[in-house]
Amino acid sequence: MSGKTVNHRYIPGIDGIRALAVLAVIAYHFNFKWASGGFLGVDIFFVLSGYLITSTILPLKGNRLKVGLGEFWIGRFRRLLPAAYVMIITSFAWATLFHKELLHTLRGDAISSIFYSSNWWFIFHKLSYFDSFGSPSPIKNLWSLAIEEQFYLIWPILLMLGLYLVKKQSKLAIFIFSGALCSAVLMGILYEPGADPSRIYYGTDTRSFELLIGCWLALVWPMKRLSSQKLSTDHVNKLNAISLVTFSIFILSIIFVNEYQTFLYRGGMFLFCLNAAILIACVCHPISILGKLLSLKPLRWIGSRSYGIYLWHYPIMVLGTPVHEIGNPAYWRVALQLVLILIIAEISYRFIEMPIRKEGFRSYYRQYLVVNKDKWGSFSFTRKISTVLVSLFLLVFFTGMTGVIGKEQTESKESKPTEIKINGEEQPSKHNDEKETSESNSSNVEHEKTETSLQADKEEPKQGENDATANSNESYNGILAIGDSLMIDIATSLHNIYPNITIDAKIGRQVSQAVQLAPNYASFNEPNKAVIIQLGTNGFFTNDQIDSLLNAFSNADIYLVNTRVPRSWESNVNSTLQQKAQEHDNITLIDWHSVAINHPEYFAPDGVHLEQKGVKTLTNLIQQTINI
Repeated sequence: MSGKTVNHRYIPGIDGIRALAVLAVIAYHFNFKWASGGFLGVDIFFVLSGYLITSTILPLKGNRLKVGLGEFWIGRFRRLLPAAYVMIITSFAWATLFHKELLHTLRGDAISSIFYSSNWWFIFHKLSYFDSFGSPSPIKNLWSLAIEEQFYLIWPILLMLGLYLVKKQSKLAIFIFSGALCSAVLMGILYEPGADPSRIYYGTDTRSFELLIGCWLALVWPMKRLSSQKLSTDHVNKLNAISLVTFSIFILSIIFVNEYQTFLYRGGMFLFCLNAAILIACVCHPISILGKLLSLKPLRWIGSRSYGIYLWHYPIMVLGTPVHEIGNPAYWRVALQLVLILIIAEISYRFIEMPIRKEGFRSYYRQYLVVNKDKWGSFSFTRKISTVLVSLFLLVFFTGMTGVIGKEQTESKESKPTEIKINGEEQPSKHNDEKETSESNSSNVEHEKTETSLQADKEEPKQGENDATANSNESYNGILAIGDSLMIDIATSLHNIYPNITIDAKIGRQVSQAVQLAPNYASFNEPNKAVIIQLGTNGFFTNDQIDSLLNAFSNADIYLVNTRVPRSWESNVNSTLQQKAQEHDNITLIDWHSVAINHPEYFAPDGVHLEQKGVKTLTNLIQQTINI
């Protein structure tokens, strides 16, 4: 907002909370193991937004908002839109020039982000927050800003109606808290353990309880009434003790919570936001010791620029990180990216956010953007450079948006099958024909290099073991392979080794879906049968789900293929699979992760699906393990 009101005062400790929240989000996106719950930093921002915005527009007395709707909305647009639009245009232009493979998905993401509806765009297009492959959309982080902007459009109207109908703010607070409970209950109802939680993670309806908790706090703990006067020593000690407890809970949640916990979506996130509200309430009080600690200059600097840091950290990470390093960060690259994030956030703060926030769109446009050719010579060198760069970025942006660039990626994706089934006989498919053609066209030199590399690595299977097909077939009188898209990649190669193998693979398959599929293959639940399970590429699963799948083949020999996927759940999946192999005598772990971790050349550009080298290596690893 452009002007100050008596309802709102600057609280340095709030910037400290912002700083910790944005740092937690960044640590989570860098996939640091000690910040598995860093995504909860977004929850902190939501609660803060609800509290600060409601405190700003809440009337001192009566039922008339202190700030008019038009003035409020213009203030929010000034604060949020310019910096976000600069980031969207810049990221899209950069992808157009250097990451054309992203354009076929980035166009829709950019348009929905411009209109602050990207969260629903991701929901309707089933784009997971947790399990997108390859380089994810560099502007996917704008889903949270979309929810906030939707809140800013609707909340002042609802607050005005609520004050008019209910009259007393204390009663209105009860209704708001009840609304928050309803939203949290909806999240719990819609959540399915082991399934992708993105519908409830992105949904405005299922995340509004976080904003409403902040709104409720503004009514029961009005910022304008907080004072250090007439407080007993006992009250001061209690407030400081509570602030220490809530802050500890916040830090411990960032360290130990992860996105796979059922409790998180069935009340845990609601409790975390309540804890955040109490923490904010304590920090906002003038006598809070924690508030003073969070007011340290470094934290205040990061907090005041947290919006720009949040905007830019994700595109810088995505566009500046090779796919094979996602989930396995190189710390020198992380350090460089952090420096770049802070520099760009400072530029955004000084030259975009604050000038527009203070002077408005028209004044900023006249001062920085209008170009008069008669005065061009009098412009500073910096303004000339910025003017040219802005024009070039806009040109590249609109060129990329037209769809002229990036069509080949869409066409190539459409050629791949989504499902394959082999029941002991050769199953022709377009995908397999293409792979066989690709194999026959490979050079002998490349083949020799692959053999040399595999034989040199003690951890990897030897190529020569492909010749043992006859012997391997004597081990079992039936082999079943269930998997996802990686199983599709190796299906032809496996079938060549085991002509009587039964393969059932489907892109995007989860363990929960495989559990439902298992009864169809009950005939393989016998001591002389083998079952190969290759799942976990598409996300984590619950302990009950993997146990149900394994119990369906409890009489057979089971071979679990762990995963090398550049995503945050990789270690959780592999840890669970290793534990299951240790618990059961009939289960053997096929350690694909250890073999593939240092070989990005095994993978396609998305870092997950396999090139021919990877197909051969994984197939031979499976064969070698079965033959032991």
